[in-house]
Amino acid sequence: MYQLSRLLHDYHRDLYNHLEEHEICPSLYAAPWFLTLFASQFPLGFVSRIFDFVFVQGTEVIFKVALCLLSSHEGEIVECDSFESIVDYLKTTLPALTQTQMEQTMAKVMEMDISKQLHAYEVEYHVLQDEMLDTAPPPDDSDRLDKLEKTNAQLKKQNMDLLEKLQAARQKIQTLETSVENFLSRESKMKHMIRSLEQERASYQRTIERMRSCLPPDALTDVEMTQIKTGPNGKAKTAAKKP
Repeated sequence: MYQLSRLLHDYHRDLYNHLEEHEICPSLYAAPWFLTLFASQFPLGFVSRIFDFVFVQGTEVIFKVALCLLSSHEGEIVECDSFESIVDYLKTTLPALTQTQMEQTMAKVMEMDISKQLHAYEVEYHVLQDEMLDTAPPPDDSDRLDKLEKTNAQLKKQNMDLLEKLQAARQKIQTLETSVENFLSRESKMKHMIRSLEQERASYQRTIERMRSCLPPDALTDVEMTQIKTGPNGKAKTAAKKP
């Protein structure tokens, strides 16, 4: 990101100043480009061309492509007058390249040579990092140890809390499993009982049918009349005998 920022500063000062004015650093828009070799936002055909160049020329191509894309859209980016509009343009509008724009970008990439600049920027970055480390105040070991002990104590407490929750969850799971087993056992017994009752009912129906087939028609009529005269208490009413 530092190398890309320096390239913008040296090659496209107006664009660099515009982005700095709105506090837009390269990591905000170029990080997904570099991490995925532009595959996260750009057309597949364009990405495949970039992969070809990377295999031939190395990772320097990534900086060339980023610089060419930004420079070719410099006018549109400068016209954006807010942080949101610039970010939206860089993330949505800029990746929507036409075939002509792809060819133009690849042509610029082939003509560009920034290897010396990238090496100089890399050395410059490491020098700045070393200077920052040299000027940084030495850490206080006692304070650092206290912080580590506090952090360790907090982690131990969190660990114990999690273990207690895990134990409670396991007990609850065991209780639920036992309940499920009981329900399944009761369901199986009820199904078995229902099947037995259905078989018994079918057996009774067959017995009744056989008994009806053995009775003469007159006797069958008397049985039906007797069933009609049966009282609400289940006992048949006694009729007066004729002399």
